Amino acid sequence: MGDEVRAGAVEIARVAQSYLDNSTELASALRAVRADAVLSPADFGQVSPAGQLTDAYNTVTAAAGTAVERVIGVLEVDNESLLQVAFAYRQADGRAAERHRRDHPNIPI
Repeated sequence: MGDEVRAGAVEIARVAQSYLDNSTELASALRAVRADAVLSPADFGQVSPAGQLTDAYNTVTAAAGTAVERVIGVLEVDNESLLQVAFAYRQADGRAAERHRRDHPNIPI
């Protein structure tokens, strides 16, 4: 059988919080960039491919935004998963402590 794995529920919850914080910061940054990154064909000057440049720019920024949204989603899902793991560890520790108290009533925990 494998080695025992130990992790503190509080530490896991802290990591989960950092994931949530990072997803929130990333979402705020994405909103700010999207608000400032709108360009029109006139922004590319009087060159003949200004419309094509605008289309290419919009395609790239949309794809980049989608990629960042996916990262945000992964961070949020990972946050939830980590919180579930922390809760499971806390429950397991509680059950182990209860078993210890029941098996050894004269030994304080």
